[in-house]
Amino acid sequence: MIGFFIKKSFFDGWDNLYLLAALNGIFLLVLLLFFAVPVALGAPMWLIIIAVACAIAVLSIWDVAVSNAMYAIADGKSVHFADIKAAIPRSAKLGLVMGGINIIYGVALTVALPFYLSQKAMWGVFAGGVLFWTMILAMLILQYVPAIFARDGGTLRQIFRTSLYLFVDNPGFSIFLLLWRIVTLAISALTMLLAPGPAGSALASAVAVRLRMKKYRYIKDNPGADRRRIPWNELLLEEKELVGKRTLKGMIFPWKD
Repeated sequence: MIGFFIKKSFFDGWDNLYLLAALNGIFLLVLLLFFAVPVALGAPMWLIIIAVACAIAVLSIWDVAVSNAMYAIADGKSVHFADIKAAIPRSAKLGLVMGGINIIYGVALTVALPFYLSQKAMWGVFAGGVLFWTMILAMLILQYVPAIFARDGGTLRQIFRTSLYLFVDNPGFSIFLLLWRIVTLAISALTMLLAPGPAGSALASAVAVRLRMKKYRYIKDNPGADRRRIPWNELLLEEKELVGKRTLKGMIFPWKD
């Protein structure tokens, strides 16, 4: 299943490369307006902090809206900017919640964690370790949230509960997905975050949620099935047909494949 996840994520992103670049361009524009410009103009620190908090909130809303588009792509549908624009209002509530969580992340990473680790006493190291692993655990759970919202909608409680369930039931895959998203963003540094960038990371979560949900549909339809032996080849047959037999050579030189 992981092998097909990689293939589908890659080719879905490749087929929509220009869209990813455009969506990532908006991410960069927000960072430029809310962070780079105030710093370049020599704004006071308190104003820069407020600007950064606003940037995080705006980017979080945009990320949820983009995740709606990425789930549509993972579902084999075409996406237009009008669809993303229409998704922004319904993404605002969850986006603001995620923005608040991201701000807490930022404070924990830049203030709390360095403070605890700078303490020479054992309690500081212990508190820092607890905080660090709590942040990692939260990342493993929250990486599913926007994609689940794009797929099912629902209340905040339902969305976060489903995300928690996905992590608890699939810890190994959740760790792999987080590493994949980190690698995706690291590679994006070569293209100034234009591709695959944050939108590509959102696409990975969308593909992961779409494929994993097939497992639960199968279990629902087959109550006596062994949860440890999911027939992924059978469940992913239709998805594999949609992706087709594609290779890197055929992607770059389609006339030679």
